[in-house]
Amino acid sequence: MKKDEKAQGEYVRKVGEDTRRYIHDLLIDYKKTLGLVASLETEKNRLHEDKLHLQEQIIALKEELNRYHGEQVELKRQMADIETDIQQFSDQYVAVEQQNANLANLYVASFRLHSTLERQEVLAAIQEIIINLIGSEEIAIFELDPKKSALSLVASLGIESRRYQTIPLGTGCIGRAALSGEPYLHDGNSGSAGLPDEEHLTACIPLKLDGQVSGVIAIFRLLQQKPDLEALDHELFDLLATHAAVALYCTKLHTKFGAGVVMTA
Repeated sequence: MKKDEKAQGEYVRKVGEDTRRYIHDLLIDYKKTLGLVASLETEKNRLHEDKLHLQEQIIALKEELNRYHGEQVELKRQMADIETDIQQFSDQYVAVEQQNANLANLYVASFRLHSTLERQEVLAAIQEIIINLIGSEEIAIFELDPKKSALSLVASLGIESRRYQTIPLGTGCIGRAALSGEPYLHDGNSGSAGLPDEEHLTACIPLKLDGQVSGVIAIFRLLQQKPDLEALDHELFDLLATHAAVALYCTKLHTKFGAGVVMTA
């Protein structure tokens, strides 16, 4: 009996020790678990703070990106304005250069007309002006014969001169221009309001002395590389209307009085 009691006591003691050891191990694991939970909570808080910090950085980067885009848009606008200004300056420069070239051409043309008193040289100068500055190699130059009330051909280039020897005043575009004193300019429409021989007439410029018509310059087809008349052409027409008339008149005076002086001598 005592042996059994002793055995039971040993068992109870062993169970008690095992229970205490188990509880001790549980407490240790619990403390570890509490430490791990605390560590995880701390890590969670740190990650949350990092997340908030990253969100702040993202917001700041977005604001910086928006500001950068805004600056890019403004720079593009400024560049567009600068390019517009450059283009305007370039266009103005080209226009000024063109005006200078036009003035030089007008000066050369005027000088060429008044640089000689020889009639054939003046007629050649008129033709060269039309060829080189206006762009036509089909030309007829007429002088008015008041007695016949008609235009007489005095020089021509690139046309059948026999068909234009005499043109009565008021006949066709050339005759009407001489009668009215108003230039004729072809408007680009097909056909012509003049005679069959004027089918390809581009311009007709009356030559005037003191407001009176003294002759006419007829310009027919333009060169292939020049599709239409330009602004400078109209200025050249105005120059020819007066300067060519004066130059031809001076050649007449030179021929008349110069020959007389030579004969007298």
